[in-house]
Amino acid sequence: MKIMKKFKYIELIMLTVCMLVVSGCSDEWLDEQPLAQLSESSFWASESDAMLALTGVYRGGNVGHNTYTNELLIMASHTDDSGYKNGAVGVIYSGYLNPGDGQVVQAIWQRAYATIFKANYFLENIDRVQMDEAVKAQMIAEVRFLRAYEYFYMSVLYGGVPLITKVLTIEETNSQTRNSLEEVVNFAISELTEAARVLPVSRPENERGRILKAAALTVKGRLLMIHKRWAEAASTFREVIDLNEHIIDPRYKELFEEKGETSKEIILSTNCIAGLYGNPQNQLNYHPEFYGGYQEDNVFQGLVDAFQMTDGKSIDESPLYNPAKPYENRDPRLYASIFLPGYTVFRGRLWEGTPLNSNLIGTTGYGWKKYVTEDYTGAQNSSGDDIIHIRYAEVLLSYLESVLEAGQPVTQALLDETINQVRGREAVKMPPITETNPDKLRELVRNERRVEFCLERLIRYMDIRRWGIFMEVMNTKFYGMKLTDDPDNYTEKKVETVGKYRGHYIAIDKTGTIKPENALIPIPLYEININPSLQQNPGYN
Repeated sequence: MKIMKKFKYIELIMLTVCMLVVSGCSDEWLDEQPLAQLSESSFWASESDAMLALTGVYRGGNVGHNTYTNELLIMASHTDDSGYKNGAVGVIYSGYLNPGDGQVVQAIWQRAYATIFKANYFLENIDRVQMDEAVKAQMIAEVRFLRAYEYFYMSVLYGGVPLITKVLTIEETNSQTRNSLEEVVNFAISELTEAARVLPVSRPENERGRILKAAALTVKGRLLMIHKRWAEAASTFREVIDLNEHIIDPRYKELFEEKGETSKEIILSTNCIAGLYGNPQNQLNYHPEFYGGYQEDNVFQGLVDAFQMTDGKSIDESPLYNPAKPYENRDPRLYASIFLPGYTVFRGRLWEGTPLNSNLIGTTGYGWKKYVTEDYTGAQNSSGDDIIHIRYAEVLLSYLESVLEAGQPVTQALLDETINQVRGREAVKMPPITETNPDKLRELVRNERRVEFCLERLIRYMDIRRWGIFMEVMNTKFYGMKLTDDPDNYTEKKVETVGKYRGHYIAIDKTGTIKPENALIPIPLYEININPSLQQNPGYN
């Protein structure tokens, strides 16, 4: 939470230590007894105690977690946009998750339930504090949001999970069964609805990082979209728009750097403090090896091709596209998001990301530029770049899609209010969309989401799932840059010999290795061993 910045370093460290005791929740939530004795004897005595407890709920959960080192990169491999370096068919680094995995499957589960425990503990004790009731109500709304967010996240990844709304004993925790997906989703929607009634539209600078009304409404809208409750989703996103609080920032690249963290486009983010509660991803794991980083993730050719030409047409339709100069006259977001071989100049050096010089499986010749700051000079593993969860651009594109799928009229005024605001930001200035035919517009909206939100948390993963194209886009070959015009006689790397990607490097071929069941990740084997009542997802042993 950025609010932590108002504390001196020593005070922040003391706060963190205190909450580790107060929360009483280890990572292995299912087989540890909550340490509630301290709170019974000396806690919940003042508003400052309540604030400490609230901070503890934030810290370590999806909203307050600052690392995600392998999780984000491995889940990116669960989409058609990019793949983890050195990944191969069947291994976790290419998105093949198994019940025994601890880096993603178990880590997400334990983080979620640790946060849910702390939220339940907070809600069961907060009324003991004598304090301003309006302030208390807002704190309660924040905690209800944080708990609902974990259930949203788990429902997307695992499906139905145990729905726990109170602090449990050891015996109770080790006998929980999975609730239905419908029960989990309806609970989260109800909690988000109630939280939104109380949460403020805006906050002063010293509270930046705490939950806003728009965050609760947007996560609710996401759930409604995933479950195709289109009219309700449209109404929910309309509520966010009508708040008149958030805007489309004229910048794009800067939004993902420390200099953009105060933007009113950002609705929800994890606020990081360089050197203290830093972001280890942006300037290290996304940072290309060519410029001194690790470059853990590599962009696929399909994502590069999704960026339109400056005339607003695809590379297959535009007369501006020149296969000999494929990166010229493209959507400016391409240059902001991706290192392009033989084209991008960064820190005075031309990017040479060719897979010819790499023995790593999955190297594509492309790299992530979106999160790398050109003039950054601090510690690579602890930058101050905030981790963005929700931007206002998502609200506008989701509102348009929900209206479209609900069968409601799409007018030019609606397009100008939504997708054309996103495309029209000063740093992008792509031509406005005028298409109102539902089938043609649907494809334009889907492509807009892909390029606007590339590598932003789970957005692409959620999109390909709810659009029903998971198998179509995942059970196939994934390509890197073009290496030759004569693929039949090329021997340095494995390249495609036919079709659209003739001459392109085959980074990984997943054809025949992906099952429909892989759309969900497995329930952790560790938890099933503790509690055999937890039923595994189909398709996993």
